[in-house]
Amino acid sequence: MHKHQQECLYARKNITGSRAQLKIIQILNTHHWSAAANYCITISSELMKRGHEILLLTEPGKALEKAKQAGLRYDDSIRLNHRNPLLFIDAIKSMKRIFRTFKPDIISPHMNEAAWLPGMISRKTYPQAVIARIRTEYDPPKKHFINRYVHHAWIDHLVVGSQLHKRLCQEILDYQSDKISVVYGGVDSELYNPGLRQSSGFRQEIGASVNEVLIGLLARLDPVKGHEYALEALSRISSLPAPFRLVIIGYEAERTYAWLRQQATAMGIQDRIFCAGFRDDLPNVLGALDIGLISSVGSEANSRASLEFMACGKPVIATSVGVIPEIIQNNEQGLIVSPSDSEQLGKAMEKLIANPVLRLNMGKAARQKVLDNFSLEKFGSVMESVYAKLLRTSQN
Repeated sequence: MHKHQQECLYARKNITGSRAQLKIIQILNTHHWSAAANYCITISSELMKRGHEILLLTEPGKALEKAKQAGLRYDDSIRLNHRNPLLFIDAIKSMKRIFRTFKPDIISPHMNEAAWLPGMISRKTYPQAVIARIRTEYDPPKKHFINRYVHHAWIDHLVVGSQLHKRLCQEILDYQSDKISVVYGGVDSELYNPGLRQSSGFRQEIGASVNEVLIGLLARLDPVKGHEYALEALSRISSLPAPFRLVIIGYEAERTYAWLRQQATAMGIQDRIFCAGFRDDLPNVLGALDIGLISSVGSEANSRASLEFMACGKPVIATSVGVIPEIIQNNEQGLIVSPSDSEQLGKAMEKLIANPVLRLNMGKAARQKVLDNFSLEKFGSVMESVYAKLLRTSQN
């Protein structure tokens, strides 16, 4: 055991005295707010609550603003998401200084761009640190030799967001199973809860009657989210005992709400949709819904929307992409359909719209699944255990 590690093992205890306090650097080189950014900020916040010392290296932007709101300690001076060699040199100098002064136990880069760089620097500057690369992007790792080399030379362990991604990393990077840990994302089950149905004012806002069934599609307007298949599915539904509408929530990206309305009008279902746009009161909106919908043809590495629906006690109709089959069991917490299949999607919608008892039972099961497996407490606990085990292994 390194002398420094031995000293830290006895010196750094949290207030409960039951486990060693870890010093952790999280590296998030993006200014966007994405699934990966949410994963990073959320786990950093949870680990901080558990008594660990966190330093976030990131860039100015939405992710940094979220970090500030969470009260995270940060350094926003390092630039890695670019092609400027001078900025890379500055980043190397800064990381050398930070690693030496902060003396981390764990360093976790989160993004693909230059994820190898912290490991390379640490090997020379502060070799005691364990490099635990966190991969929660949808895209699989690149297959070329250089990428495999840097993962074996400068990364000690991989943390991924799904069993699917673990299998891909094993196959592509030639990683052993015990060098990859699966840590699913978490959701705030207190902020998102079934009681919101009573307190939400969203149904009144959009003029929804008590018996109208609202289906919510929460996703940015992007081809990978499959909005057209949701619209096609809606157009296939014949008359049902209860009125229903599709509520579309999310910000415009490669597609616009004008495009969406045009598609709906062409299909003759313009009166069956409500475009809510970007909302900063998601718990209020999701609480008012009856069914959650994920129509994606790809993506869903973490499926934060699925977890938020489930935490609110909503059954989820979702396509079998990304992590979804691992968090939703078909006919238990919702219904799973094939991607790009509007016929299956339409039948699933009909089934849940017409059966309020089934919706209620699936919604209860969804809420319980979150409490058992995807709460923030569970998220923090599992990641803490992974980090602690890595540190113990490196010390031995």
